[in-house]
Amino acid sequence: MLTDDLFAAIPFFAVLLLSLSWHEAAHAWVADKLGDPTARQLGRVTLNPIKHLDPFLSFILPLVLFFSFGFAIAGGKPVPVDIRYFKRTTRDFMLVALAGPGSNILLSLLFGVVYVGCYWSGLVETGMIENPGGTDIRMAPSLLEGPPRQLLGAILWAGIFLNIALAMFNLIPVPPLDGSRVIGWLLPRFAKRTWYSFDRAGVLIVLLVVFVFDGFAVFWGLIQDVIAVYDRGLLWLFDKNPFA
Repeated sequence: MLTDDLFAAIPFFAVLLLSLSWHEAAHAWVADKLGDPTARQLGRVTLNPIKHLDPFLSFILPLVLFFSFGFAIAGGKPVPVDIRYFKRTTRDFMLVALAGPGSNILLSLLFGVVYVGCYWSGLVETGMIENPGGTDIRMAPSLLEGPPRQLLGAILWAGIFLNIALAMFNLIPVPPLDGSRVIGWLLPRFAKRTWYSFDRAGVLIVLLVVFVFDGFAVFWGLIQDVIAVYDRGLLWLFDKNPFA
């Protein structure tokens, strides 16, 4: 998330912790459903952030990036997966991986539903256009304008924005991100081991892609395109206010 507004950091980090916990819990839950009890036995099928957050990935890294560059990359403690429990190893491993970004997409939609409801009920403040000839016109909030100044609106905005960003970021097909598991599933058997071995480089590979190869510019452009589509959907729903 790009912002030069310190106010935005409050809902940003509160929602970030929730979203990361939701993401990791989804990995753990799907792994358990596919036969691997490892994460469940470690207490990872929970929304308790203490179980999922990593001191460096969840706090130090995003704070340094946020206050240094105006955006943040964050992650939770990786969910342990023992692929020996899976009936179809690489396919099930991929499904466990996709559960994370899939859960973030679902959470962004839930935040959107609450956002629409709060707008309809007047709980989210909006701008007004003065109409000398009649009733002032209420301006629907746009996601593209950044977080509202009101705390509730800022939290809901961050919930939508962050979960879309987390989903898209994790779907990048670069090890060890979740999108790389799709590539691993599609690769021929002789190439799979080599592909998964790149996980050892972990965060280093991701940072190289983002900073050295200017992957952030492409990623940010994609996020804006997705947010624009989401925003049009919200504006359409705002206009359907049954209480107006």
